Amino acid sequence: MRTFDVAVVGRGLFGSAAARHLADAGCSVAAIGPTTDDGPTGMPSSHDDEARLTRRVDADERWAPFTERAVDAYRTIEQRSGIDFYRPVGGLTAARPGGDGKNGDPIPFLVEHSPHGDVWEPGNRGWKARWPMLEFPATHAIHHDPAPAGFIRPKRMIAAQEALTAEADGHLVDDTVASVTPATGGGYRIETTTGAMFEAERVVIATGAFANVHGLLPKPAAITVKTEIVVLGEVSDADAERLADYPTVLHQIDPGRIDDIYMTPPLRFPDGRHWVKLGANTELDTWPTSLEEMRSWFASDTDPDHLPILQPALRALWPEIEFVSFRTKPCIVTYTPDHIPLIEEVAPGLVVATAGNGSGAKGADAWGAAAAELVLGGSPI
Repeated sequence: MRTFDVAVVGRGLFGSAAARHLADAGCSVAAIGPTTDDGPTGMPSSHDDEARLTRRVDADERWAPFTERAVDAYRTIEQRSGIDFYRPVGGLTAARPGGDGKNGDPIPFLVEHSPHGDVWEPGNRGWKARWPMLEFPATHAIHHDPAPAGFIRPKRMIAAQEALTAEADGHLVDDTVASVTPATGGGYRIETTTGAMFEAERVVIATGAFANVHGLLPKPAAITVKTEIVVLGEVSDADAERLADYPTVLHQIDPGRIDDIYMTPPLRFPDGRHWVKLGANTELDTWPTSLEEMRSWFASDTDPDHLPILQPALRALWPEIEFVSFRTKPCIVTYTPDHIPLIEEVAPGLVVATAGNGSGAKGADAWGAAAAELVLGGSPI
């Protein structure tokens, strides 16, 4: 049985960051978790995604320091690891003045806190000269937030974090944790589904949406889980090339069957094809509470119900693009009551780090660092 200072359970965005920061601090670290969705649990990770939006500007003052810290570290992590994951293509926000009746208007805040950005009032189509292939309603104002806004590639970011963890003599274990129990002499014993055993003085549970469904915590974390869908629109290689530097989009679409659209420019996916990704809340979203419900959600065919809702929204934003094909993909979002990630010591030496609240990816390095700081005796928030 191998013994470590800290075991990090979960190798997603928060877990990989926590493990790297702990390894950099000189701890002996084991980062334990499956790297694919074909392991014993058959569950894909909720970070199993090709792009997440990022920007330094954050309206929530509790989030802002973490977001800024993480964004400022992107290039250093890339340079140290040799793995690129960050594209600062900028971001567009489209919103009705005064808000949509459900959410407030984000543009006044952006104008105040992004002094190098541009804004076009409703009816002013000056933005069209720069991004002619996009389309927005004439009722909406448009704000452009320049770099460092853009997107990150989550899988590559995790690979970069783990390369640095390994460089600092951290131990990466491709396995699924079955139990975390107090050890006889102190600390914790970790057993995996393949029968491997580890001991660690301290443990970080960073299993995202699945924090409450494997019995790894002494009591359930105060989180809720919501299903979410992304629609992917395939574009030709030629269109992918000419749209590659287009900004990301946050579109406060008028409330209906969907709301709160976010979108990336075309990206090459593992299948070799280029896809535009659009995500949104929908009227069909549910709130699963069990592993069985989450497993069923990820295994379901989401096209029949969700394509008719999301495909028109994607076409409306790119009216001149000839899409090759469309498909949908299930995702999951984890929330806390106060809408800030949960970084908390839940038992002596046992820390939980979870719940991105739909925006955690951009600040993942800093949230992971907060978990590491808490393990080392500091206060993360």
